[in-house]
Amino acid sequence: METTTKPEIGKAPTGWEILLAFGPGMVWASMSIGGGELVLIPRVGSVFGMAVLWMPLLAIALKYFMVNEIGRWTVLTGRSISDGFAMLPGPRAWLNWIILIVAIYLGAVHIGGLVAMVGAITFNMFPMLPPFGWSLVLMCSFIALTWTGKYDPLEMVMKIVTAILVISAVIIAAMFFPGVGEVLKGFGFQVPATTPDWAVSQFKISKNPLVEILPAMAFAGAGAINSLWYSDWVLGKGMGLAKTYKGDKPGLHVEELQDLDRGVLDRAAHWYRVMFHDNLWAGNFLTILVTAAFMINAIVILNPQKIAPAGAGFIFTLSKTYTQTLGAWAYWLFMIGAWAVIYGTMATCYDGYARLINRTLLICLPNWKAYARIDPTWRYRIWMLYGTVCNFVLVYLLQAVPVTFLQAAAWVEGTFLLPVVALAIAYLTSVIMPRLFPADAGGPYRPHWLFPVGCVAAAALYVILIVMLLRN
Repeated sequence: METTTKPEIGKAPTGWEILLAFGPGMVWASMSIGGGELVLIPRVGSVFGMAVLWMPLLAIALKYFMVNEIGRWTVLTGRSISDGFAMLPGPRAWLNWIILIVAIYLGAVHIGGLVAMVGAITFNMFPMLPPFGWSLVLMCSFIALTWTGKYDPLEMVMKIVTAILVISAVIIAAMFFPGVGEVLKGFGFQVPATTPDWAVSQFKISKNPLVEILPAMAFAGAGAINSLWYSDWVLGKGMGLAKTYKGDKPGLHVEELQDLDRGVLDRAAHWYRVMFHDNLWAGNFLTILVTAAFMINAIVILNPQKIAPAGAGFIFTLSKTYTQTLGAWAYWLFMIGAWAVIYGTMATCYDGYARLINRTLLICLPNWKAYARIDPTWRYRIWMLYGTVCNFVLVYLLQAVPVTFLQAAAWVEGTFLLPVVALAIAYLTSVIMPRLFPADAGGPYRPHWLFPVGCVAAAALYVILIVMLLRN
């Protein structure tokens, strides 16, 4: 008699109740609408004008397919995306090793670009502490928020943060909206051939436009490493078979997926539908909406004035314009929204890097018994504190420049690594994953061709831009 595996997973919500289950997508949005969307991408708009509006929006739209497939894998298999990458053909865990090395580097420098920025923004609103003091206070709040290693407190705070940044960005953008006809000019799919002379001479921007554009494109909707965190947050939420995940290890052996009970397969498929909408609306749509709002503001306000400041100076320049044009209320609305953007990004980045580094390290070094014996919560805390301390030291002791860190991080993981990760995700869910389930398991267990093609298109976009950069 054939036996089946029946792990306990709850019934997925349906109809409008799906909205109440949104969570990982909003956490992903609060992370992705960060330094890139607030500084790098609008700065590109202020330099090159409306003609480049299409570029970050297309990048975010294509990354939707990547994140959906990351979520598909996690919901239907109950395994992290890192566990999936360990099953790719080739040398053992080869992609996980690359991701681990890059993540350890980025965990130390990525958020450094935002440490000084969040302190400066908070000081600008509440000058009772110096920027250094505010940075220290806020970093302690990140530690308090994520200290338990649990997902729920992070989701709750990020829902509030995301609501604030979306409302503020949309209201401000509506005040400066140039009209549909003008916005449509931003979708001519043109790539600037040269950088304006004023930007080169006054703001030290490269004569090659792609040197400025590519890092912004890389961070549009999160980079390669950041996108993988969606898997961790789906695991934390317990969607579908992710409910079976125990600590930092899968609760089911991969061989057990072949023996899953039909009822379990159906319930997991219904949870995939919840994840699909969470990623589409709470994640990708909100990110596109806010990115478009920030970029249009920069294009309309700063491009005619030929102004393209870097880092926090970009935020303060826009805030002064809002105050002069709309009044003090606009200043506070924009600054609170900007603060929410940076705070949300930093909190989710500390959490995301800690989860990813810990999980990937266990996969890459399975025989490191001393590390495996450490309590899972403390393994998480070690890497969370690693990122916190390194970023603080780099900014305030070594006087690092925020925008330089953002661009460096974007080059490493958002530009050159993204095509590799996108292709790996497409192969994992379209080739490897269907083999893990019974032959008659259809629906989400056999991805529609559009999703792997979307991942390949995301990879192709960045390969084309990299080739264009190198040729110039």
